[in-house]
Amino acid sequence: MSYIAIPAEGPAGVVEPRCAHPLVASVAAVDRAVTLLSFRVVEAPHSQCRSSQWPSSQRRSAPWIGCEHALADPDFFARWRVMVAQRLAEQHAHVAEQTDVPEMTTAGYVLQWYLVIPSYLGGLLFHSARRVPSLAPGRLGFWLDSAALRGVALRPGRFWCLPGDPDVGHPDAVSVPDVAALGAILRRQVIAHAARFLAVYGPQVRFGRRTQWAAVTDALDRGLLLAGRSFGSPQAAAADARLVLACGEKPLTSASTICQVTDEHGRTHWTRRRGSCCFLYALAGIERPCASCPRVSDDERVRIFGTINPA
Repeated sequence: MSYIAIPAEGPAGVVEPRCAHPLVASVAAVDRAVTLLSFRVVEAPHSQCRSSQWPSSQRRSAPWIGCEHALADPDFFARWRVMVAQRLAEQHAHVAEQTDVPEMTTAGYVLQWYLVIPSYLGGLLFHSARRVPSLAPGRLGFWLDSAALRGVALRPGRFWCLPGDPDVGHPDAVSVPDVAALGAILRRQVIAHAARFLAVYGPQVRFGRRTQWAAVTDALDRGLLLAGRSFGSPQAAAADARLVLACGEKPLTSASTICQVTDEHGRTHWTRRRGSCCFLYALAGIERPCASCPRVSDDERVRIFGTINPA
């Protein structure tokens, strides 16, 4: 896969204190709390500091990719899907003599991984800092490691916050009256970026409109659940998700499905019911579905959780 990257001038996230954007500290807090992905900041393009560039990733072989550049390259997502097929074939080579990865599986993986970029960053900042940055493609970048999404980068600029935010007077800050209004901003930002992505990616895959937007809904809901787990309060994140997803405002396909279940050992688990699928089950030899799979009943979901390191 050939990457689309902008040459770097320095390490990721390094911004001089005298001109640090308010979102720098917010993103750094997210990066410290989350182990699933890394999160970085790139300098704002019109700040008093030196001109902004996308940073180097942690590996020279995996440079950062600007979302705007990925969406402008008609072949980018086809190349990504080839890498996903190679990755899955290698990971599951032990379950079958020949591992053929179906097109629906690579399509599902890329769909879900790309939507993580705006949804997780937006959800994490909303939950942890009560801030929502611009999530437009020109503001975001990402890096891949063997096809898997490993990091998200933000080029800071305008952000929305509450009246009591300590940086509400910053030129890039836009105050909104309450958390409900801020949640609506997050919802609209994710929907706008997803619409750009699906306009490019949708025609390349055999998924209907509902499946595509169910994946958007899942990514936003899942990002808020990750925020709760990372910052120690899944219950608070569930409340955030109910607020942000509201009643499943179109084109989203549902309200939040985050819930708590109790397994046969009396242990409680925070989970959700997905509306979209990664289609991993289509691989030969894959028998056990994940707990949030839309093909799994509520009773089966509880049973699956009961098999995870039982007491």
